[in-house]
Amino acid sequence: MGSAHRRPARRPSRPARSGGAVRRPAAAVVVALAVLVGVVLQGAPASAATTPVPDPVSSVAAPAKVEGFSPYLPQVSCDPTIKPGTAALRTLLMTTYGGRDLGISRGCDIGGTSEHKEGRAFDWGLSVAVPAEKAIATQFLAWLLTPGPNGMAGYNARRLGVMYVIWDGKIWGAYRAADGWRTYTGGEAHTDHIHISLSWNGAMEKTSWWTGKVAPTDYGPCVAVAGATAPVWSGPRTTPCPPPADPMTLTGTPLLAQGMTDPYVIQLQRLLHVSPVTGYFGPLTDAALRTFQTAHGLQVTATTTPATWTALRGATSVVSPPTSDPQTVTAARSFPSAMRYTVRRGDTLSGLATRWRSTVSAIVSASRLSSTTLRTGQVITIPVRSGITKFTWTSLHMGSTGVAVKALQTALEMRKKYRTGLFGPITRSRVNALKSAHHWTADGVAGPGVWRALGA
Repeated sequence: MGSAHRRPARRPSRPARSGGAVRRPAAAVVVALAVLVGVVLQGAPASAATTPVPDPVSSVAAPAKVEGFSPYLPQVSCDPTIKPGTAALRTLLMTTYGGRDLGISRGCDIGGTSEHKEGRAFDWGLSVAVPAEKAIATQFLAWLLTPGPNGMAGYNARRLGVMYVIWDGKIWGAYRAADGWRTYTGGEAHTDHIHISLSWNGAMEKTSWWTGKVAPTDYGPCVAVAGATAPVWSGPRTTPCPPPADPMTLTGTPLLAQGMTDPYVIQLQRLLHVSPVTGYFGPLTDAALRTFQTAHGLQVTATTTPATWTALRGATSVVSPPTSDPQTVTAARSFPSAMRYTVRRGDTLSGLATRWRSTVSAIVSASRLSSTTLRTGQVITIPVRSGITKFTWTSLHMGSTGVAVKALQTALEMRKKYRTGLFGPITRSRVNALKSAHHWTADGVAGPGVWRALGA
């Protein structure tokens, strides 16, 4: 009826002119603003978006009963090759949510235990300081730990083989799932990325998320002797690793020298009563070994000869290095924390200064030596920087924050205004300068080698 009859649309009238200016209708203003906003949003970073994206969906059906939580399987081997499951998880997260790829692999010379060194950890770049990125992190973590259709907590963490997650100063571990989120005390707050470590099944893409089947727990490679590195992964191990053998049970007579890391170094340090026992043959172990060789009438080689091993294992007591002698009393008084070093052939003051970040003048003053030469066999005292020894196994890099970074900046003799506790470009350049001086890769990472070079 009347409703079926449509009145012809009115043609828009020309805009009225006033003083030469054109008055645009309100609708046109709205359209213009909409276009402008669209352009702004289109050119804005992904962090401007606030609408949640759909969570990941597995391409295979889940079994009726999925995996149990992963046990704690820390890094024990040196094999930073990217594992297929880690790469697949990275692709899944980056494709679904976006964010930044901050890497999977990490060099084995960087201190501390890290699944990055076995290619089964991923650092996913999201920042707490960016609201949209924080929202993505919150959405993902809720999805990861939400109960599944059968009521099992952490349903998707189980199916993906997630061992633990670190984010914004907190850690969630599958092996302590009942404890929920706990305060993370590892030194770095992880406010600019989420760290995800995978079980071996997760890393090798053998969990139900990828296969639709539940595989037996893979416990990974095993350490044979405490302090040693396990062989690289070569196949699943479905039984837990036996306890590693005590290094004191070793009976070989290997040649050890400064700079080496080995289970035999642990035995050597225990026999020499060197503290702390680190498994790293450093200046303290070197001094203790020389003292022992001298006290037992052995050739002072600064290396472990077969005769030295025999004497060490047969000694009822081991002579510890003296705390002072006529040549080092002044140094001991000047520096409350110091280490003794016996000069080797070819040593120079500048070389020692570079090695320990001690100034040439300090060494000369402490040992009353000439400014250009050292005498082979001369015992000198090297100042040890206090307050950094506890960070020997801490790894720092761009973005790291906290007291360890401030200690590093102090040890690097950075100006006070730069000792901020934030590892930025200036700190990185100083670390790289130190590593270059030692002919190490200038990768901007402050690991055990840097700490030792600084006197830790």
